[in-house]
Formats: sequence, C-alpha cells, structure tokens
Amino acid sequence: MEKIFEGAISCKALLEAGSRDCKKLYIDKKKNTKDTRYLAKIAKSRGCEVVFCSRDEINELATGKTHGGILLIAEEKQIPQLIETHVHGFLCYIDGVEDPYNLGSISRTLYASGCDAMILPKRDWSFAEQTILKASAGAYEKLPIYFVDSDEELVDYCKKNNLPILCAHRKDAVGLYDYTFESDFCLCLGGALRGLSSTITAASKQNIVVEYGRDFRNALDSASAAAVFSFEILRQKKVKAN
Repeated sequence: MEKIFEGAISCKALLEAGSRDCKKLYIDKKKNTKDTRYLAKIAKSRGCEVVFCSRDEINELATGKTHGGILLIAEEKQIPQLIETHVHGFLCYIDGVEDPYNLGSISRTLYASGCDAMILPKRDWSFAEQTILKASAGAYEKLPIYFVDSDEELVDYCKKNNLPILCAHRKDAVGLYDYTFESDFCLCLGGALRGLSSTITAASKQNIVVEYGRDFRNALDSASAAAVFSFEILRQKKVKAN
C-alpha cells in the first residue's frame, strides 16, 4: 500500500535508506535550497519521480500542516521476522510500548547509540508510520527492525544463535555500571507498567538495574531506560576500542 509522507526529515530518511519503493517526491517549486536539491538528486538516483509544484497543490495532498512543502509517496514499511535473519551485536527487544511517539523516541535513541537491531512483538504499526518517523527524526527507517511472534520465539532464537539475554529487571540484578557487556547479546526492556514476561526473565543470563541517585521507587519509562542502557553500552564499546 502506498502512503504520503511529509516533511524533509522523514522524506530524506526514506530516500536515503532505500529500503522501500519510493514513487513520487513533491517539492514546493519556490523552495530552491541545498536540502531540496539534495532530495531531488537522491530521489532521481532511486528512480523516484520528482515533481516541483505549487504550495497549494501540496496542501491538497497533505494530511498535516507541518510538511514544509515536501511530500513523498512511498510504500509501507515491511518489517521482517527475526527468525528469517541472522543478526548479532547489540540487539534490543522492546516490549510493552503502545504509543507511536515513544516508539519513535526509542528508535532515535537506539539508532544514535549504535544498536544493531531493534526487536518488537509483532503488531501493525502502519497506521502510525508518519508519527513514528517524525518522532525518531528518520531513525525508524534506518534502524534494522525485526518482529517476533512471541517471547518464546525470541528466547529460542537467542539460544540457537548464542546470544545471551540480559534483562532490565530488578530481581537478582547487578548495577548497570558494574556490568561488562558482551560483544553479542540481546537486551530486553519492558514497559514501565507491566515489565517483562516470566518467559523472558526466566531465560535471562543476568538481570541489570539502573541505580538511582535518590530513593525513587518507580521504573523509568521505556524511552528513558533505552537511552540510559544504550549509551552505557556505547561508552563501554569506546573504552574497549581504546
């Protein structure tokens, strides 16, 4: 199914990633800037038609008002199943996220920190692609993302591929800054309300907790937890590299 995506950041991410079929790029004919010239160039290199037209024509096509004179017609994102792939490195399983803005924020954080893949429980996010793309500043398109049908499927995949499961979970946990991360692993983060399933926690090699600077008996939200964990993982990688 084709969709209309709006705004320079989202359209740029779709064109640069080259992971889906982009059909037609609309640019306000009065916007002759370095950015629009770049977008037109990369679109043409992808075989995507470029149309320079009036702002009124773009407004008629757009669903929102923050497009900035740039629209792109492209296919929906196709997210593959994890079991059909063979991925290693820093994998991050995100469970319990329902809000597209939160998923966008998490995608942005994981991509920026160098995460190798985000894994999600299978569901239809197509209704919110535009929101997720904008919230992630385009990272949702560039970050490798995979679906699993169940927690059991994730656990089985990790066992078969020698990927230790690490859980953000308080029971029998060590502090985040006291743990040395492996080169290949799957970090599992649950939502602040229901956390991770017993299937996941039972398969955990090590539970890890973010130690707070004061007495506070509430979990971080998923986006904040993803940021704290992923950038500590990046810090450790940098230390090892040096």
